[in-house]
Amino acid sequence: MTFAENLNRLCRERGTSLTAIVKQVKGSSSFTTAINKGSLPKEDEMIKMAELLHCLVADFFMDDKPALSHIEPQDEDEEDILRIYRSLSRRAKHEFMTMIYRFESQRKSEKDGEHSTL
Repeated sequence: MTFAENLNRLCRERGTSLTAIVKQVKGSSSFTTAINKGSLPKEDEMIKMAELLHCLVADFFMDDKPALSHIEPQDEDEEDILRIYRSLSRRAKHEFMTMIYRFESQRKSEKDGEHSTL
């Protein structure tokens, strides 16, 4: 994917637009067209965009999306979980997954306790 494709994808995933991000960074949205035509912002502008989108500058240059991005949610709950997870910063994703693993461990312990009382 190109820089512009990745940046637009990240904006969509976070519920915003490239125009809104460019306006916050540059004070004007006029550079949006230039980005979509292949121009790159300055380094400090990319850093600010990454901060606003809660991602790394490297994410703007990734060739492929992770394989999990192709998983289709089976119901509305899974869709909500994926939407929330994908909108989180890397640090928040780590915290979210820690909570999930704790929950999984707790459920396994409860299940093991049920089997031992039978």
